[in-house]
Amino acid sequence: MLEWASLRSKPDLREANGPASSGGLPDPKSGRKTGISLALGGGCARGWAHIGVLRALDEAGIEVSMIAGTSVGALVGGCYLAGKLDELEEFARSLTKRRIFGLLDLNLRGSGLFGGMKLDQRLREHLDGARFDDLSKPFVAVASEIRTGHEIWLSSGSL
Repeated sequence: MLEWASLRSKPDLREANGPASSGGLPDPKSGRKTGISLALGGGCARGWAHIGVLRALDEAGIEVSMIAGTSVGALVGGCYLAGKLDELEEFARSLTKRRIFGLLDLNLRGSGLFGGMKLDQRLREHLDGARFDDLSKPFVAVASEIRTGHEIWLSSGSL
């Protein structure tokens, strides 16, 4: 384990389960390069930081094999795999407090705190009808049903 850890440039990266077709971290036993799997979290501003992380991984030649994300982490992960990271970054940089509140449609009667229709409409404009099946790598968006707390995995249909 220490041998493998010494080959890594980033302490929090985890090895994926299989060989990657390009760039990645070398497996000390086989010498093959492997990609990494990412779990991207939420937290608005912290979640937007995932854009920079993905760009840094690309610049370092480290291949991302799969992504799971929640909240803004799901948004960033899905857009990255759909090839829409530039558009998402432009959108994120354009947000002000006023624009953010304009996108929120409070919904206390539904299964979430926000109905999401305004944000959904805006994102659909940028995603050009992208679907999970169109993505370059496996991706899952993880959500919670607010009334029951049940975890929901979204991995098919429209992004």
